[in-house]
Amino acid sequence: MVWIMYCISNKVHGSENGFIRSLPSHKLVGVISKDIKYNAWYIAGAFNGAVYFGNSIAPGRISKVDTSMANYHEFNLTGFEKMSVSKTSFIQIDSPFFYLMDGVKPVILRGSALDFHLNKQMNSTPYFTGGITLTKNSFAFRSVYNGIGNKLIKQGIMLDSLKTTTLLEKQVDGMFCTDGEMVKVPGSSKMFYVYYYRNQFLCADSNLNLLYKGKTIDTISHAQIKVARIKSSGQITMAAPPLIVNKRACANEKYLFVQSALRANNETDYMIKNVSMIDVYAVKDGKYQFSFYLPDFRGHKVRDFKVYGQSLYALYDHYLYKYQINF
Repeated sequence: MVWIMYCISNKVHGSENGFIRSLPSHKLVGVISKDIKYNAWYIAGAFNGAVYFGNSIAPGRISKVDTSMANYHEFNLTGFEKMSVSKTSFIQIDSPFFYLMDGVKPVILRGSALDFHLNKQMNSTPYFTGGITLTKNSFAFRSVYNGIGNKLIKQGIMLDSLKTTTLLEKQVDGMFCTDGEMVKVPGSSKMFYVYYYRNQFLCADSNLNLLYKGKTIDTISHAQIKVARIKSSGQITMAAPPLIVNKRACANEKYLFVQSALRANNETDYMIKNVSMIDVYAVKDGKYQFSFYLPDFRGHKVRDFKVYGQSLYALYDHYLYKYQINF
């Protein structure tokens, strides 16, 4: 039965989905690659001429590479040994600070991105499963609210304010159907929430007021998921493999980049076999611009990517590849 559901899921992802991609040439040019040794790294941010990586296995470990990709260095956070965090914690850099966020405790730790020394602990009010810095004085969290579904919550940095929103719209269970990725727009007061299982994203301001709702170019407007409750524990879980629409997302000052999981009508299985599809939308109004492909590297699919200015950095297993974007 599991094998049959897997085959059905693959067929859906590989079939035509009622939309067309615009694929102009020369939008992306490969520059250079680098072996960063381990596949546990994720991109944490950019600061002062370097790109930084957090480690999903060792939260106190960090690495960096300069923008020329010539110099690579690994080191430990100082002050980390005095802190207590879970292994699900993650690092995010927002100049001039870096933050170690742990939604299980819950706690947020902060330090200067100049020396990567943790010197401030801020206990977070809500438990959270995702978070970003909104401004220098506030955060946005995705939190399971009263056990009934995901909510977007704004939290002041001094923990003196808490704003719960109704931005996320329930379609099935309120939890899995509203799952998605939070994306901050650098140098802006805007943030995005990109749903994983439907063709929609939200753009909000730094107070989590909705600015507009955008749509990705595919036609999956309703989350195609099936959930069930485990009798012994009462927990909700996926009862069948979900149809993933949007895998991951990031943004620079002008564009939102969304990695799609769905094939367009003007694509064949052969065309997309060894690439990942990236669809580009304007930050100002959410309108679709065009798409480009991130080719597989040494047999590996892209597992994380970020865009800083005119440079796109992509992780493939334990390799980092830098691209130049020409738009």
